[in-house]
Amino acid sequence: MKDQNVAIVYFSATDVTYTYARFMQRIFSEQGWEVVLINVTTYASRQQALPLNAHGNLIFGFPVYGDFAPSVINEWLPTLAGQGNRCAMFFTYGGRTTGYAHFHTKSLLEQSGFNVLFSAEFLGRHAFNLCGFSMVPDRPDEIDFEVAQDYVDLAIARFSQEDPPVFRLQKPFGYASSLSRIKNRRVRTTRGLAQPTRVTEDCQMCYICEDECPAQAFDADTGLSDIERCIECMRCVYVCPDEVIHCNQRMKADFPAFLDYFHLNQDMMNVKKSKIITESWQAAA
Repeated sequence: MKDQNVAIVYFSATDVTYTYARFMQRIFSEQGWEVVLINVTTYASRQQALPLNAHGNLIFGFPVYGDFAPSVINEWLPTLAGQGNRCAMFFTYGGRTTGYAHFHTKSLLEQSGFNVLFSAEFLGRHAFNLCGFSMVPDRPDEIDFEVAQDYVDLAIARFSQEDPPVFRLQKPFGYASSLSRIKNRRVRTTRGLAQPTRVTEDCQMCYICEDECPAQAFDADTGLSDIERCIECMRCVYVCPDEVIHCNQRMKADFPAFLDYFHLNQDMMNVKKSKIITESWQAAA
């Protein structure tokens, strides 16, 4: 029946978010729900219309990059027409913080006409681990998946209710100033350490890196990512069958400085727990 179906719409450059989406798909199916996964990672996939008329219930799953969902997702969400469809959100992150992602993405979805019911955040290995970092490399684990199962149970309950509880989130401190900094950021003129390049000519030129790039930033012919477009998601590094696309080698050496800047250590990251967010205070905890 139509009410017992759900579309899980996800962005997943290094398959962490996909891992959770696939797990949720299995749990929904075991409960008798029809479920479809919709991958919106590539640029081409986001040019196709979402089948909103066929799916009254949706789950949006995104990684967190620098306190927000990926910039290409934040640009894409306002193009949708939710028409009152119910949805839930979840975010994956590599042990630092989910920042403003819950509040900002909820705002974008509601402005596009969706009814957001609740959210969640799940731990998963950081994309920069491909560049020499070591942030929660063993997540998700069994406990994370237990929370993901609870998330599906809550989704079934909320999607089935005639009048589900209203979901509110408090505006985070510093949110407006952070948006202002993004809007007024300087044009990049130098290549960042986390912006991948091809490091050898020993390449079969399959063009997967270029086709899979979420931001249309990687040029397979030159072996370079565009310094302005690149969102440092590591998709090109992750999908390269020849393993010839890499970040700057200084990334690994800079990992201790990264932890020091954010006042982090391995114990602090490892102790963090995946959690479901139904109340405003939970997103700020």
